[in-house]
Amino acid sequence: MPGWRTYFPIVQQRVRARAFRALFLFVTSRCNSLCRTCFYFDKLNSRDDLTFDQIRRVAETAPPFEKLWLSGGEPFLRDELAEIVALFARHNGIRNVNLPTNGLLPERTFCAVDRMLELAPDVSIDLNFSLDGLANTHDAIRGVPNNFRRTMATIEEAEKRYKGVRRLRRNVLTVITSENYREIVELGMRLAGEAKIDGQYFETMRGNAPDSSLKQITREQVADLHRRLMPFHEHYATKLFAHLPAGVRQFARMYYLGNLRLHFDLHESCFDRPSKWPMPCTAGETTIVIDHNGRFRSCEMRETVGDLAAFGYDVARALDSEAMRAEVEAIATANCWCTHSCFIQESSKFAPRVQLFSIPWAWMRHRWRRLPDIPATELERFRTLEVS
Repeated sequence: MPGWRTYFPIVQQRVRARAFRALFLFVTSRCNSLCRTCFYFDKLNSRDDLTFDQIRRVAETAPPFEKLWLSGGEPFLRDELAEIVALFARHNGIRNVNLPTNGLLPERTFCAVDRMLELAPDVSIDLNFSLDGLANTHDAIRGVPNNFRRTMATIEEAEKRYKGVRRLRRNVLTVITSENYREIVELGMRLAGEAKIDGQYFETMRGNAPDSSLKQITREQVADLHRRLMPFHEHYATKLFAHLPAGVRQFARMYYLGNLRLHFDLHESCFDRPSKWPMPCTAGETTIVIDHNGRFRSCEMRETVGDLAAFGYDVARALDSEAMRAEVEAIATANCWCTHSCFIQESSKFAPRVQLFSIPWAWMRHRWRRLPDIPATELERFRTLEVS
């Protein structure tokens, strides 16, 4: 029988040197939404998207890495989306791809996902549907009539098509705003009961969005909401690790919940003022962001560092460039602060103290102060029984 390390290899990776691990690629600027929360809104629907051959060159020149974060625009408006994922699987050995979507293009979505599963058989996929409130609120934030209804229909169809496909996780991502924070718990209850998704994750707004009024929420309100959202993470954690042996399952669940609680802690401490992370930010060193037009950055929240065209679309050269080295040095002293979970996650993986102490401590604090604001009888009907 395989040992516990086979089931939970993360334990073997707690202490490791910094190395390039993740690429953030805006596969298109095209978008079919008018989101008031979008920090990329001033670059959307341009006519200078990278060509497939240019993206091929990116894959051929990038070092091996584990995680591909795709973005846009709406990624499923990119015609060769599955083939792009296959490029990075073949050339760079990626193990996971993160795919956000507004859920408005079911036919394109399912065609691309089916093709990805075929072309990249060793890659797991996180398909993340955006839902920012109940029907009227979500539609108002996203600027598309009937968006909520259409996205829910896509989520339901995805459950039918991919039920039992464990390397495809179907999640919902919700951005906390001044217009939706009072109904996010209700949204979570509905999704836990009806959607049969694998997880729901919560972000605060970041960057310069078209409607700054959506940021008019206090840190105290965010913290109170986070406390009420942790039971949902517990619910999905039980489902996520149900296939593991009992001892490993408990450890995996603890670690997962501690990691998410740490993210919430940093969202709160950095919500409206600079606050030092418990680890150095490794943007530009372990990650690179490539915009739809080939310009590159260390982080989605920082300015352009250079243009890949000047490096022949050679990512290794861009990472090793004088401009990127200067950017990495600047980040160390810039006092830049953000609530960007992707970069919190990527940076924390190279901080042994965070992995071995901060995350377990976050879980312990969560357990000590756990005050269930959702009646147990309500969550109980959504609970997945653990397999002993």
